[in-house]
Amino acid sequence: MAREIYPREDLLRDARALLPRVHLEVVTARQKEMVFAGFRAQGGLSLYFDSDPVYHFNSSNQLRRAYVEDRLIKAEAGRLVALRRQQSQNSSELLRHEMSDSEALQFCQSLGVRLKELQEALQAKRYTVVGQIPEAGDAVGQVQSWLEGLREVTIADSPRVG
Repeated sequence: MAREIYPREDLLRDARALLPRVHLEVVTARQKEMVFAGFRAQGGLSLYFDSDPVYHFNSSNQLRRAYVEDRLIKAEAGRLVALRRQQSQNSSELLRHEMSDSEALQFCQSLGVRLKELQEALQAKRYTVVGQIPEAGDAVGQVQSWLEGLREVTIADSPRVG
């Protein structure tokens, strides 16, 4: 479950597998936050809200992986599994918890609310572009289109990109 946390400027510069990609300062109903978004060549979207949470979707717009509150949450056979590292003096253990149907539903609904808030902020133009690659592109428009096309959050069969 190794996970490197990068400042958003580094993601903008270094996340070369994501193109286009954009770093935004967004004002939602909840708060002002930094949002990084980028698309993989196959069409999957990755969204970073500040440094936590992070959501990754596949090319079918299904949730494949997330990082929320120090947990890796991944899709396995259409279900969500949460992994948390527990450290002791002598060892490090990875604790696995398969989410119940109600836990997964609550997680997906909460994510859906967050995505709706982002969509509304982008539509209302309550954002500032901090950086974008390619510079002359329309990454914000692509994110808006993706959000508008998402009817509900569904779970992928696998945490893999493809």
